[in-house]
Amino acid sequence: MKKILLFITLVSVLFNASAQEKFNQQFLEANTLIEENQYNVALPIWLKLQAEQPDNFNLNYKVGLCYMHSANDKAKALNYLVKAVQNTSRNYDPFSTSEKKSPIKSYFYLARAYHIHNEINNAMLNYNSFIEKAGKKHFLIDDANHGIEQCKYAKIAIANPVNIKVTNMGEIINSPYQDYSPILSVDESTMYFTSKRIRKDSSNYYIKNIDDGKHYEDIYVAHKYDGKWHEPELIGINTEGHEATVNISADGQTLFIYKDDNGDGNIYISKMEDEEWTTPFKLGSDINQESYETHAHITPDGNFLYFVSDRKGGLGGKDIYMCKKLPNGEWAKAQNMGPSINTKYDEDGIFAHPDGKTIYFSSKGHTSIGGFDIFSSIKDDAGNWSKPENIGYPVNSTDDDVFFVTSADGKRGYYSSFKEDGYGDHDIYQISLEDADEKPVTLLTGIIKVIGEPELPNDAQVVVTDNETGNLVGIYKPRKKDGKFSIILNPGNDYHIVYSAAGFSQEEDLYIPPISAYQEINRGIDLQDVVFGNPSNDTIPVIANTNTGVDTTKTPDNSNWNYDDNSELEKLKAIIESLNEQIADLKERLANAATTSNDNDRVASLEGIIQDLKDQIAEMNKANIDKVNTTYTPSGDVIASYQEYFNYNRKEINVSNGKYVEMITKALEKSKTGKIIVDIESSASKVPTKTFGTNSTLAYKRAQSAKETLLKSLKAKGISTENITINNISSNVNGPKYNGDYQNSGLYEKFQFVLIKIR
Repeated sequence: MKKILLFITLVSVLFNASAQEKFNQQFLEANTLIEENQYNVALPIWLKLQAEQPDNFNLNYKVGLCYMHSANDKAKALNYLVKAVQNTSRNYDPFSTSEKKSPIKSYFYLARAYHIHNEINNAMLNYNSFIEKAGKKHFLIDDANHGIEQCKYAKIAIANPVNIKVTNMGEIINSPYQDYSPILSVDESTMYFTSKRIRKDSSNYYIKNIDDGKHYEDIYVAHKYDGKWHEPELIGINTEGHEATVNISADGQTLFIYKDDNGDGNIYISKMEDEEWTTPFKLGSDINQESYETHAHITPDGNFLYFVSDRKGGLGGKDIYMCKKLPNGEWAKAQNMGPSINTKYDEDGIFAHPDGKTIYFSSKGHTSIGGFDIFSSIKDDAGNWSKPENIGYPVNSTDDDVFFVTSADGKRGYYSSFKEDGYGDHDIYQISLEDADEKPVTLLTGIIKVIGEPELPNDAQVVVTDNETGNLVGIYKPRKKDGKFSIILNPGNDYHIVYSAAGFSQEEDLYIPPISAYQEINRGIDLQDVVFGNPSNDTIPVIANTNTGVDTTKTPDNSNWNYDDNSELEKLKAIIESLNEQIADLKERLANAATTSNDNDRVASLEGIIQDLKDQIAEMNKANIDKVNTTYTPSGDVIASYQEYFNYNRKEINVSNGKYVEMITKALEKSKTGKIIVDIESSASKVPTKTFGTNSTLAYKRAQSAKETLLKSLKAKGISTENITINNISSNVNGPKYNGDYQNSGLYEKFQFVLIKIR
């Protein structure tokens, strides 16, 4: 019996020795991984060991430490760190397998965990506990004091949240994998972003990063058509390594990407050529060094480049630098943006707004409420930057918030975040900044199509120059998929614009008055063989421009609509506008070349046609004076109506307006029992418009735009065209005489509207 007991004891000793040896090996392995900053790889080992010894304060600390260094799971650290601080030691040995106590810095990480949980009072309490116990020379003392300052700012920010609406971009954009760092075209119809998803062809299925066990970063692009995002596509510059989105230029022709060159992070650019992105190459000058360069963006005019670097000589950590473009097209030497922007803490995620004077960036300094926060700063006319302003809670959280971009009007933002109700790992979200002021920029958009051609010619372009200086503003390439282009124009300037494709071109002068709000201008210009704008089935009658004469045959498509005399009156006005433009163009050419009798005869012929049309208009005005000069009231009961007032030169209806949506819903109900009868009235004020030529043209285009928008909305609800009758369309110029006081919007805007009535 004694021999059996001795044997059992010996086996137990050997087993315990073996278990202890295994524990020691795993402990040392996980410790080494932490030393190499591979917290995600070490975490499963520490979790296993902690499960075996749940009351080991050191193991609880190790698990909490790993969670605090994770991307998405910081919240899981709290319970482990609460346990860890119950038994701390000043003589803590991080490498001893027999160490059961936790280090004093457990209080710091517990404070940070409470901070991230928005338990601000508990965070401040533990920051102070750490400071008291650690001593003044501890390397985390400055961070603890900074954490207390961030907590103070957090209390104020959380008590005064900004008004936002956060929307997940949906399963078309997001995947079960990490999707982040979104960048958008200025019209928000194209999005580039970084993803660690499995490629559609599974070519990266077995290729994973040894550091985190996830797929390498790839760059994807998604396009929006008809208000919907379509499936993202992998762009052609991706390799088996990391390629990550950084930013895109305002003209959409230069893509900034980040590449990790064997531990040396650098900024590369790729150019759009023939609808393909070229092989990326490093930015020049002294932008890329042996230090880490993580982010960059260029101003809309291409003259200033901002980038992020942790190079020596900065104010601390990563700083934001600026380069100015030299006359030879090269970049000047980089300059630190100084203490007005940079702090002794890290800055990152620089984004230059299309207005050319506002930047957004992330910083752990200034008035951060925790980790990286997003700030904005505005450059004045003297080139000085305003004090950075925190864009507020909950856009900024008490954790890291980086890589934020905004829309041209400043009313929406895009960023990535991990949320429990997302589609997997990090998702891309849109933020509606409900109370944000609109940025005073003008977005010129349009569509170029070549009739009879299956796709847009490669030579299609829009060239913009400054009329005052003669300087080239930019050459813009329309999107090949649908011919769409978007251009940012600064207010208070006079521009000369040339639209061209397939050997045809048209020019216009466009004056953008000084404004205090965002505006969009959509071009609807018809050229021979080339169409600019959004063509519809019921086009305005066009006068053919040939050398043999003038064809005044009207060929509108009347199959879907019922026109009354008022709509015909508007068409005649449109014809006159077109003829006057032809005469002006012809007279300009005659002034620069030898005239011929045929040319002079053609001018006389055009002028004669205009006079005939004016006579027709006079007769129609006489016959329809009541309709032209008074608001039209349709017979029968009006079941729904919608009126929208416009800013200067605006004509697009806000289809997301609740009252407009309500009108469409009521129209749908009406369509189930009979035809929908529609009346449209539009008005323009007497404030001059260079964009549309005349106020009558602007009023007319507002009515036509309303009709096209309404038809599209009704069709989207499944209402057939045969069940819709446009009974009346009228447009007029109203209001007081313009006195040069364009800023007096309250006086003129009430005469800038469209009114839709449905019965």
